[in-house]
Amino acid sequence: MVLGAWIVLAGGALLLAGALDSPVGEGQRDAAQPAAVGSVATPPTAPEADPGAPPEGDLPPLAIVLARPLPAAVRDLAPGEQLEQLRLLAIRTRDAERFVELGSLLQLAGDGPSAQFSYESALRFDPENIGAQIGLALVDGATGDAGLARASAEMERLAAEYPQSQLVSFNRGWLEIYRRRATPAREAWQRTVALDPDSRLGRTATALLATLGNDPGGRNP
Repeated sequence: MVLGAWIVLAGGALLLAGALDSPVGEGQRDAAQPAAVGSVATPPTAPEADPGAPPEGDLPPLAIVLARPLPAAVRDLAPGEQLEQLRLLAIRTRDAERFVELGSLLQLAGDGPSAQFSYESALRFDPENIGAQIGLALVDGATGDAGLARASAEMERLAAEYPQSQLVSFNRGWLEIYRRRATPAREAWQRTVALDPDSRLGRTATALLATLGNDPGGRNP
């Protein structure tokens, strides 16, 4: 069963944080952000959950998982200070990536409307920004079952448009976990690993694939 994956994810994405540990020069706090920030919330139950999936359980608030750590000036701050400093940094620099990072933290804090505004701001400065497009899809996904379905369709579109993007493939799998659909999550993370097994997202996907198991029912061999 896919129970192991849900247990790990319900624990605040601790496996994700550990898998993001970098080889040398980046500490655990750097690796854990932004995956382990924010409170834990219960997602809606998707009607098309995989057979054998566990009962609905707690997961961190649905938010984009980024491919790189927060800026050095921000990552060691408390969550509330991170939000304020990223907001100021984004406004000052007009850097789309700072708005995406801000959006990710706002999602984890459960503030969907502010996260949406942040991603829309990123797109004003960089209309093709992939992270902002993913973020908007996941903001919609956090609104309920219908939003999850729309977000999944949008992520499928992004995967077709950006087939070489690990950010898309990883977050496509991340979203499917919130739909309690292990098979498409596994396929998306396999794609993530195929694109670059040694990147932060590639290592994370490898760890999560091991948690899910190998067959459609989520059983290990």
